[in-house]
Amino acid sequence: MKIAPKELIWKDFRKLQHIEELLTDPMVEDLLFMQTIEGHSHNGDGAFNGQAFVDTTINDIVEVLGRDTFIVRAKRQMLIDEIYDFAVRVINGDKLNRLVNIKGEPLMRCPLFLDWEVDGREVLKGLYLGGLMDDFEMRKKVNSKYDTRLGGGKPYLVDMRVMERLGLDGEKLSHGDHEDHLEKYQKEGLIIEPNNVDFLRHSDIRFQYIRHRKGPGVSDDLAVIMGGLLYNTSVALGAYLADAIDTLDKFALKFVEQDDYLAHSIKNGFPELNITDDEVYKYIYMIAIPEGMEEDIPDSSQKYFLKINKDAQMTTLESHYRFINGLPTPSFKIAYERVFNTKLYDFVKKRMKQVS
Repeated sequence: MKIAPKELIWKDFRKLQHIEELLTDPMVEDLLFMQTIEGHSHNGDGAFNGQAFVDTTINDIVEVLGRDTFIVRAKRQMLIDEIYDFAVRVINGDKLNRLVNIKGEPLMRCPLFLDWEVDGREVLKGLYLGGLMDDFEMRKKVNSKYDTRLGGGKPYLVDMRVMERLGLDGEKLSHGDHEDHLEKYQKEGLIIEPNNVDFLRHSDIRFQYIRHRKGPGVSDDLAVIMGGLLYNTSVALGAYLADAIDTLDKFALKFVEQDDYLAHSIKNGFPELNITDDEVYKYIYMIAIPEGMEEDIPDSSQKYFLKINKDAQMTTLESHYRFINGLPTPSFKIAYERVFNTKLYDFVKKRMKQVS
């Protein structure tokens, strides 16, 4: 298996610490950097300098950095649980107007949330929409309704020993067409049911994304922006928090798609949601990356949402918030794709006119 050497993992970690600054506290920054290293190792970015190690897992990175895997999982789960707790309090009738936990600390430890006023009920709508945007069954319905070709898949518990035996790797599983092979993968023991394994004691088990069908995906940047333009800023921030859950649950204590689970919990427990399936389909369509524009439409990770651009002295998340509210924003490059935020906003304006 292609797992990154220890010295390159450490080199990439130190490089991130030296050149990147995220608008959050050191604990969250640390957790997000570990996930960034996983992406760098898969793509040959950063300190990996063109060498791709497609089977490197966050578990590998955590162990190389000398951290306790259970503690790291627990910290990530805590951040997810705080978002869940916010949703539960709103469902129970609390009128929350700041994205904070019960101690008054901002969710994701992003200080912007101490200043931005929200309507908790509208945040739930964003969590609902954002929690369904990666649901492949929903995407299939969008494809049928709007004649699109969205691809997609979902994460599964995967036995890496079986993966190697079948001649597969993380890159092949995440980028191929596997919908017709899922039953075979289950029979071969590649895909494992969560209740059949003690995850924390088996380092050969990973929460691995398996693509069902190739095709364009959705943009997390568009998810935030369209949530704001189609609804309001509270919905936009709810969509952002859904993406935060989707990021964190890749290495947490619960082995389910926690953003999707929360979305269904909101639908079942919050009668005031008042969002139809057709609205969900339209939202997913609006945030879909058009075919042929994969390099032109940014898709920010949590690191990129919170990264402080040193020239603009602003994060991508704040830039999107200002755009939604009609406020001027400095022009700077965002996301892995290094696309100017203003270019994205021009695309959004055209898309809104085409659909309205």
